[in-house]
Amino acid sequence: MKEYSYCPICGSPLTKQLIEGKQRKYCPKCGFVHYENPLPVALAIAVRDRKFLMIKRGIEPKKGSWAPPSGFIESGETSEEACLRELAEETGLSGKIKSLVEVKRLEDEEIYGDMLVVVYLVEVEKGSSIAGDEVEQVKFFEIDQLPDYYVNRFRKTIEGIRNGWKEEVE
Repeated sequence: MKEYSYCPICGSPLTKQLIEGKQRKYCPKCGFVHYENPLPVALAIAVRDRKFLMIKRGIEPKKGSWAPPSGFIESGETSEEACLRELAEETGLSGKIKSLVEVKRLEDEEIYGDMLVVVYLVEVEKGSSIAGDEVEQVKFFEIDQLPDYYVNRFRKTIEGIRNGWKEEVE
């Protein structure tokens, strides 16, 4: 994340000050306070016929890695809308949100910094997948083919689907 050195309002140098219990960058001239808030992200645990949809990332961070469809929530859209938009942009597929799985803080030390990730279970509708601009490949994985990090992070949801939740979390 880009660090502010100067006030974006008046151009004066920022100083650090204890504000609302935290050290924050502050402009003594105009009173601007730089609040560092997490970037909001929507992520889809995308499932069809008990198979999990993953994308092979075509851009950094983690280019070439398998990941669930995800992306930043844009101004003016809900986290649900962002989740389905990212699914369509990255895979060419549409789906229906079945349930909220979790809301979790994630730290990306490479590029984006602090993120707030909203994870949904999505039932993927029938159709053919295509890789989007930022994606090298799109593939459905059987449970036993999923990357270890994915299984460890979403174990409860995966076990629920394995045991017959029919793509719904209770």
